[in-house]
Amino acid sequence: MKHTMLLVLFGVALTLAGCSKKNSGNPITTNPGNETPANVTFAMGLHSGSQGMIVVATPSEDVLLTKIDLSFPAQNFTDTVTNPNPTRVFPKDTTFEINEYVGIEGGQQWIIVFHGTVKATGKPFTVTVTWTVV
Repeated sequence: MKHTMLLVLFGVALTLAGCSKKNSGNPITTNPGNETPANVTFAMGLHSGSQGMIVVATPSEDVLLTKIDLSFPAQNFTDTVTNPNPTRVFPKDTTFEINEYVGIEGGQQWIIVFHGTVKATGKPFTVTVTWTVV
């Protein structure tokens, strides 16, 4: 009985010692170091193009973009637009063209994923926008 009680106490002591760390080093942590994630949003829109409609976006902060993933799940359509000049700054509140597509209609729901960094802080971001075409 003494040995069982000692094993239980030893197990409790190990558990408490392991839980006393502020940073467990858990590799599943989504926000290491409790850093504030980049707070960037994108407003979406359309412009008329020569063959179809041009998808446009307006960032809420000055950003540098590496790539943009677009998908229209209802038609199994996907496209990745890679920025050939990743040091180019896309200014806050300034609309830029992403790409031209044929067949875009009101009511379609697109998913657009922006990958980049905030110019002012250098913080990387991945922003997903679920956009219903108006």
